[in-house]
Amino acid sequence: MKPLTFSILRLLSHDTFQSGEALAHRLGVSRTSIWQALEALEETGLSLQRIRGRGYRLPRPIQWLEAERITAALGAKAADFSLDIHDHLPSTNTLLMKQAQEGAAHRTCLLAETQGAGRGRQGKRWRSSLGGSLTFSLLWRFDQGVAALYGLSLAVGIALVRALHTEGASGIALKWPNDLLHHHRKLAGILIELQGDALGPSAAVIGIGLNLEVPDLLRQQVDQPVTDLGAITGRPFDRNRVLASVLLHLGDVLEAFENQGFAALRDEWLRHHAFHDKPVRLSMPDGSHWEGRAVGIADDGALLVETSQGPRRFASGEVSLRGGA
Repeated sequence: MKPLTFSILRLLSHDTFQSGEALAHRLGVSRTSIWQALEALEETGLSLQRIRGRGYRLPRPIQWLEAERITAALGAKAADFSLDIHDHLPSTNTLLMKQAQEGAAHRTCLLAETQGAGRGRQGKRWRSSLGGSLTFSLLWRFDQGVAALYGLSLAVGIALVRALHTEGASGIALKWPNDLLHHHRKLAGILIELQGDALGPSAAVIGIGLNLEVPDLLRQQVDQPVTDLGAITGRPFDRNRVLASVLLHLGDVLEAFENQGFAALRDEWLRHHAFHDKPVRLSMPDGSHWEGRAVGIADDGALLVETSQGPRRFASGEVSLRGGA
């Protein structure tokens, strides 16, 4: 979206109409510029109420990300994180990977209200709605090498489950290796990209997309069943507080992962495994498939499957997972 669009949205409320002329006067632009800036808005999943002669109004308030409120919710841990909030970015992961190469600080958190090219795993696009999701990336630097970071996406999943439990969301399940589900509907996704040497040091850019309130228009654009925090809990949420909670739990879990590896978190992950001891079908990058029963998770985060040809290990990032027949 255009910068002017965000400026307009910050002037609009959900209970009072404002005319295009009034908005143009306040922002020092033409009425045509106001109209053009709002034309592509519905692509984000947010639609305005428009009445000729009265102007524009938001159908509901937008909870904007605010550094001050996030910092307050982080409390004593606020100094541990460096927050960088943008209205719009193509991809938080892409930019933070570049910043990491240029020396960005450990625990830098890059946040965007909207993304134009948000990425999921296997090149899929991550779609989100303005004010109805959290899309951000966290830079975490490790003394260990890249080879020691297997299982990292599973550890991040545990942090998300813990944070969502504090928000009153029960029944959250983990889908190996990087999704959160509720009743088999996607709630959140994780994308991890790594930099560094085999022996260390290394850095991980941890991208997270979390649905807070998915509008109907956006649901129609997604190629799988989705859900959101509001639907699960049935109550209002504070977007800035949810983000702070996620960061706090990420800090705890990543410190444990760095010191003890995924093995220390393995049992907790298994308690939330959506497909544990169930038939599964795995699609391989070469187009082949494996079927069997998911029987566990290895200490390095590999999925253990009992197949007709015996037990097999599947490494994170090589397969996709679906419920079997």
